[in-house]
Amino acid sequence: MRRPDWLDELHGLLTMGVVLTGIGGAVTTIGILMGRPFDVQVSGASLLSADVPLNLPPGTSIDSAVSLQVDHPTGAQRAWELLATLPAILLLLLVLFLLWRLVGRARHDDPFTGGIVTRFRALGLLSVIGGPVVWAIQSAAGFALSTTLKPLDAYTLLDFAVPGSWLLFGFGMFAIAEIVRRGRSLRAELDEVV
Repeated sequence: MRRPDWLDELHGLLTMGVVLTGIGGAVTTIGILMGRPFDVQVSGASLLSADVPLNLPPGTSIDSAVSLQVDHPTGAQRAWELLATLPAILLLLLVLFLLWRLVGRARHDDPFTGGIVTRFRALGLLSVIGGPVVWAIQSAAGFALSTTLKPLDAYTLLDFAVPGSWLLFGFGMFAIAEIVRRGRSLRAELDEVV
């Protein structure tokens, strides 16, 4: 029975991730530019007033997002939707590509090199800075898009889990870079002893 090479398995999964994310991003972008209908998430509390009969149990209210479909988007709505969608896809594609390259290099070369440490740090920096920046762009574009849905007075919701996830991933990359750096230091010390 063949012992699994986990770097090889991960490299294959990352290859599929890069390809599928690229295809999905292209299809999404083309669909938005062609004017296909898309959904806009808005606050349900601001959309539905308390006097609307919804057959809700006593003591409950609408507090979550409501998805509205824009069937015939205007040019401005398509531009806001593209700005709310495309940066996250591009960031994810870039992170997956860099991780794919990093794993590929670790598979074929010594994984305890300065280049690997540098690449992990670059991934961490890209995630820690890029994730919140992309989230801010998405949030601003989503807010602007929701303001085009007149005469409704409903606005998009902020999802703070998104920048938190990018920060967690980025700090994880920094931690892995530090582990590899310390491993390199220990290896150098051992080589001097032997």
